[in-house]
Amino acid sequence: MRSPGHRGFTLIELLVVIAIIGTLVGLLLPAVQAARESGRRSQCMNNMKQLALGLQNYADATKALPPSACDYRVDIQGREGWSWIFLILPFIERPELHDAINTWCKNATSKGPSRVDAATGALTRAPIPQLICPTDTIALLAPEQKKNESGDTIKSSKTNYVANGGYRQTWCGSWGSQCALDQNIRASSGTIRKSRGVTFKDITDGVSKTFLIGEAGGVPAVENDAAKMPGIWVGNGNNFQSYQNETVRYASGKINNGTTDPPTFGSFHPFGAHFAMTDGSVRFIADTIDSNSASPWGSDASVDENITRAQNELTSASRGVFQRLSTRADGLVVGEF
Repeated sequence: MRSPGHRGFTLIELLVVIAIIGTLVGLLLPAVQAARESGRRSQCMNNMKQLALGLQNYADATKALPPSACDYRVDIQGREGWSWIFLILPFIERPELHDAINTWCKNATSKGPSRVDAATGALTRAPIPQLICPTDTIALLAPEQKKNESGDTIKSSKTNYVANGGYRQTWCGSWGSQCALDQNIRASSGTIRKSRGVTFKDITDGVSKTFLIGEAGGVPAVENDAAKMPGIWVGNGNNFQSYQNETVRYASGKINNGTTDPPTFGSFHPFGAHFAMTDGSVRFIADTIDSNSASPWGSDASVDENITRAQNELTSASRGVFQRLSTRADGLVVGEF
C-alpha cells in the first residue's frame, strides 16, 4: 500500500498564518516597549534617589543644603560658578572627580568651570551615569554645544537632574554686587538657592511637600530647543548670580511646556517627570497637575520693590499645586498630588 502524500500549506493558509503572527507581534510590541520604559523609569528614580541622599548627607556634614553655584565671597576656596552637583560629588561616590577638579581650582587663577584646562575638561565632559536618565536620547555633549552658542566656553556632559530653584528666577542688576549675598537670598523661594544654602528649618512647608530636585528635558527630544534640553552639571561659569538654568529650574510654567524663558521642569518620559522631595522620596508628577503661575517671569533682585512683589505672590491662593510644591515656605496647604 502507498502511504498518503503530505499536503503542504496552500498560499491562502500561509498568508493567514503570517497575518496572525503579524497581529500577535503588533499586540506584543507595545507591551515590550512599555516594559522597557518601566525599567528606564525605575533606573531614573534610582538616580534621583541617590542624588537626594547625597544632598541630605551634604546637609548633615555642612548644616545646610548646597548653594546652586559657588560664590567666591562665601566659598572659602575661592571657587566661582561650580554647581551644587560638583559640591555633592563626594556624597554620590565620585570623590575622585571632585578632588581632581579641586586640585585644578587650587592652582588656577580663575577658578570657574569656564576656565578649565584640557585635562580637567576631559574629566568634566565624561559621562556621569548617576546624572543621566536612560530615556533621554539627546547626545551627551549637546547641551554643552547649545550653551556655548552664547559665547561661553563651558566643557561639560549633560545632566537630566536639576535643582528646585523655586517659584521663579531672579538675577542681580549689577554683577559682583552685594546683591548676591543678601537680596538674592531674600528673593529665593526654592530649596537650592543662590549664594548660600538653605537649612532644613527654613523648609516650613514640610520636607514631604517640597521639591528638592526634578528632571530637565522634554518631549519630543529636539536638540535645537533649549527648553527641552538637559542641563550641564558643572555649573554656569563665573556668572553665578544670573539665571543658572544649567543646573536649576523653576516652576514658572507647566511640566513639559517647552517655554524657553525661563525653562521649566520636564522629562523624556511620557505624561510627566520625576521629582525628588526634600525628605528623599521620589515621585512621578503628571504633567496634568494643577499649575497656575501668578507671574511666570523672573525679576531683578537688586530692586526691593521686585522682591516685595514676588514675596506677596507666594501667598496667593491662585497659585497651582505645582507652584506650591516648588516653594519651601509659602504657608499654603497642599493635599494629595
